[in-house]
Amino acid sequence: MNITLTYLSNALHDMQAERGCAVLFVSSAGKLFKKELQNSFEKSHVTFEKIRAEMKRWHEDHSFDDEFLHKMEIVLNNSKTVKSRRNKILNLEFNATEIISGYSHNVISPLMDIMVLVALFNKDNDPGKVSAYSYFLQLKEKFGRERALGVRGLATNSFANQEFLDRFRFLISEQDSFKRTFFAMADNSQKRIYDAIMHGNAVRKLADLHLNLKRGHKVTLPDIGPVDWFALTSEKMNLMKKVEEKLAETLLKNTLMNGNVSQASQVTAKRAVEGITSQQRDFIEDLPFFMNLPEDIVSGLLQHAQVREYKKGKLLFLEGEVSSRLYIILNGWVKLFKGTSSGNETVLQMLTSGDMIAESAVFLNANYPVSAQVAKNAVILTLPAPIIRERIKQHNELALKVLDGISKHSHNLIQEFENIRLKPATERVGWFLLKLLLDQGKVPDLIELPYDKSLIASYLDMKPETFSRTLKRFRDNGFEINKSSVILPRIGALCGFCDHDLSAACEKHGTPECSNPDCSNETIADF
Repeated sequence: MNITLTYLSNALHDMQAERGCAVLFVSSAGKLFKKELQNSFEKSHVTFEKIRAEMKRWHEDHSFDDEFLHKMEIVLNNSKTVKSRRNKILNLEFNATEIISGYSHNVISPLMDIMVLVALFNKDNDPGKVSAYSYFLQLKEKFGRERALGVRGLATNSFANQEFLDRFRFLISEQDSFKRTFFAMADNSQKRIYDAIMHGNAVRKLADLHLNLKRGHKVTLPDIGPVDWFALTSEKMNLMKKVEEKLAETLLKNTLMNGNVSQASQVTAKRAVEGITSQQRDFIEDLPFFMNLPEDIVSGLLQHAQVREYKKGKLLFLEGEVSSRLYIILNGWVKLFKGTSSGNETVLQMLTSGDMIAESAVFLNANYPVSAQVAKNAVILTLPAPIIRERIKQHNELALKVLDGISKHSHNLIQEFENIRLKPATERVGWFLLKLLLDQGKVPDLIELPYDKSLIASYLDMKPETFSRTLKRFRDNGFEINKSSVILPRIGALCGFCDHDLSAACEKHGTPECSNPDCSNETIADF
């Protein structure tokens, strides 16, 4: 495994262990784990000193760009802050909540961001594998927090407190979410790595505990003390560390094992931008989010971009997951949906070329509010969310683009709701067909249906049989309805379904050739 990720992985694991030791020591009022905590301090110190020594080499041989080195400097500085807090921890000047928050936000989360960036730096890496690796890091961290919260609860008898128990259960539900996403993103080799390592006594006992908690039982864990809990959860954390290392090995087959980053993995703006075709670059620069931005801002973003083809049915992310990447569709279709209590799904939006997917979550550093799945083979550009958010802070031009984008996105959602949810079935279908016709702009009387009719029906918020009956009305009015296309009986046959938003995309609107200048629906009365 590449030595850079090895050092970072060791630092992450050691800081997660130190956090758990510190919480156990403080929660026991200094009666437990003092020696173990001091040993943990020393181990973490040695690990970070190795990284500081490596930093000198990274600067000298330009293995990484200035941005990465700056991020690493911040983490190292934060680790010094943690070092200065250690005496206060030994003097019991911090409570458990402050310790968990301090370690998590100041060192652990930034370390995970950097580890993902290192994986992304090698443009030969499969972005799907990198995403799976990223979600596994998040899964491991959520379990690391469970270790820390558990020792606090056992040392202070907090499991009898409903609020504490609810918080503990929420941590478990987050782990379930990240585990599902990891398996949705992982390829077969990554899944085999997880299955081969994640078994044994600790995994089995903790799975039983999680199941018990999910059933709503009020758990006090009388048969296990905080020290035994730490040992049990640490056993599982060590297994997860092995999985993490193996996953990293599958990413970095093209890097050198002697500590020198291969030429392919060195990050330069020129190399990364060349990974995008000139045609794709032109398309991207014409998108509202990128249009008229200075060249250095665009190139600075695109140097971290990945362009990948996704097959129909590929799940991009699930509702409630951490927004780790910004997705921009270059070609194809993606559906946004929510699951219902009955186990079905409600399609909220259908997105295509030029659309961003759930971008507000990325901009606002929130979880994805919906799930996203490829509805028709797609080519999608992705950007790491931490990079986007950092650039927004640095450049006012980009921040203004974000505000404008969020505003337009809200307007479009309202408009689609009005057109799809509030109109009669015939008007919904007519509006949808006219929108496709204007978007495609190829043949004035031919519409290509971009995805399955069952999905169209779901998107238009109607049952399949209702959609079929509505299509029959169009057929009765001279429309030729085929499996994947619709042929109009005459040019302008859909003009009666026009509204003011659609008219903006019509070349004939505002000219003598427009047959519906007022955008009224009087001409569809006979449908």
